[in-house]
Amino acid sequence: MTTLLQCTNLTDGAVSVEITASSMRPLGARGVIYNVPLGISTDDLVACLASQGVKFVKRFRFRSSDSSELKDSKSVFLQFDTAVLPGEVKIGYLFFRVKQCSETITVF
Repeated sequence: MTTLLQCTNLTDGAVSVEITASSMRPLGARGVIYNVPLGISTDDLVACLASQGVKFVKRFRFRSSDSSELKDSKSVFLQFDTAVLPGEVKIGYLFFRVKQCSETITVF
């Protein structure tokens, strides 16, 4: 595995592919936390979670059955700047367990 990570050139006879570090974009771990109070804004979440390796925060939204408008939910999508998903994050004095988000999701 280490040899593959250090490889900069792949050759198979007539086909040659050069790999540069700028063309490889590492994806961070993605997770979801639940029951986050609606009173905590997305900006506050970003400020609280940046020091814990979170680079993107988005609150899930849902459409209620009696209305066509989208409403915020208590579930929050997090993208980290590392490949390792932490077990929990701290927002203020509250701790939230982080669950892995393995599917591609659409956040409104």
